[in-house]
Amino acid sequence: MALSWNDIESSTMNLEDYLDYIQKHPKLKENYKQYSPNKEILDKISNIITKKNERVQLLAIGAEWCKDCSEQVPAMLKIAILIENNIFHFEILYGVKTNPFHKEDEPLWHEKHSPLEATNPKFALEAIPTFYFFTKEGTHLGRIVEGPQDKKTLEEEILEILEENL
Repeated sequence: MALSWNDIESSTMNLEDYLDYIQKHPKLKENYKQYSPNKEILDKISNIITKKNERVQLLAIGAEWCKDCSEQVPAMLKIAILIENNIFHFEILYGVKTNPFHKEDEPLWHEKHSPLEATNPKFALEAIPTFYFFTKEGTHLGRIVEGPQDKKTLEEEILEILEENL
């Protein structure tokens, strides 16, 4: 069965909660301030969502200890804030812990100390942060693992996911 928004069982932080959270963490706050998304790409993202009469739901899974999370999640927050909230919904799920004693055929993530989604095979969590994109009905559209690939920006990756799958 395919991944859907309804598979999220753990408590999440919404956009406002995470914005408050980063205000108390200087490195996150600095990364948020420094990220400058491409306005033209953000406009394209908004136009695609609006033309399709959609609302994109985004789940970020990560952890406080993760360097990539401290860079990419605040950047994604800024993107979410700059895109109209009524068409782009952002939730954050933190608390993933590694299992240092995992065997090759076992999940990397600690089953007892991580959110359920970290070890749920539907999420196929390989690395963090992972950003999952869903339609307003909860259909999974795609994901970004760790950060943008092939020298793209986060907003370029989002645009590509939406152009190909929305």
